[in-house]
Amino acid sequence: MINFVAPLGGQTIGKAASPEDAWWLCRRYGLKPLPLNDASAVNFQEDAENGAKVWRVPCEHSQYPYDRGAFENRRRDGLATLDNGLPAWPVAEENGIAFQTFRQRLKRGWLGERAATEGVREIAHDPDDEWEVVALENGISVRAYRSRVQAGCPESIAATMGISWRNW
Repeated sequence: MINFVAPLGGQTIGKAASPEDAWWLCRRYGLKPLPLNDASAVNFQEDAENGAKVWRVPCEHSQYPYDRGAFENRRRDGLATLDNGLPAWPVAEENGIAFQTFRQRLKRGWLGERAATEGVREIAHDPDDEWEVVALENGISVRAYRSRVQAGCPESIAATMGISWRNW
């Protein structure tokens, strides 16, 4: 069962399914939770304001500190949820999906579960394309090489020039 999470003496910061998840959420948001020696340190209490059940985590900070990393995590966590109601971004991050890819998938109408779990398509290398082989030898990916050629760049330049290929 998923319930709200709040540091002791602070406001609700998100949702979690277990005491361990609640502890990790506080850590992710930069609240510096006290060491989780056993899960009983995280209390399950009824919130006085709205009567909802809340995981209360003992933390060094009771209010959400707005350092950049923690702020980015909180903003990104609010973009989409999994089927079970938890944020989808941490799952996407664990699966190696870049944030821009994740966000574009959501903009295209993908559900949070699919956007966070479906792998990134790999473009197969064509060993018969001699310029593509040269591009790979020069550290240029197949995707970058093909997008340069599609943009009108000659193959020889697309395969050999680094970042300044647009200046040809």
